[in-house]
Amino acid sequence: MRKLLLILLVGWLLLAGFEWLSEPGGWSSPQGDATELSDSALVVEGVAVRDLDGQVAWRGDVDLGPVLARIERGERDPHRNDGGVFQNRERLLPNRPGGHYREYVIRTPGIGHAGPQRLVVGRDGELFYTSDHYRSFRRVR
Repeated sequence: MRKLLLILLVGWLLLAGFEWLSEPGGWSSPQGDATELSDSALVVEGVAVRDLDGQVAWRGDVDLGPVLARIERGERDPHRNDGGVFQNRERLLPNRPGGHYREYVIRTPGIGHAGPQRLVVGRDGELFYTSDHYRSFRRVR
């Protein structure tokens, strides 16, 4: 039942959310940096992903569409936490009841493990992206 609800939620997000992104103020970066979200798709532009040594391992634009499509199809990344409850222990996202947020892995080209990128989805349809394994978040929707 929970899986069906998640699939329905993500489907609704994909159908209803694209118009929301084109509204003024539809996306903001809590860090106040110059990174923007493309108006034509769910693409976070100008991302730099760092490895465990702090070196830039990958740089480019991150298309969130494939991850959302994977979630909608009910497919999971092999990483054990993919689709699991995100606890918000860092308290960087809005305070919500336990179980409100779910986290999903975004694979980074050139990194053989799950890497630091995640998409966090809230029950209310909000989306948050992190390129640094929860140290900072960008509100996508």
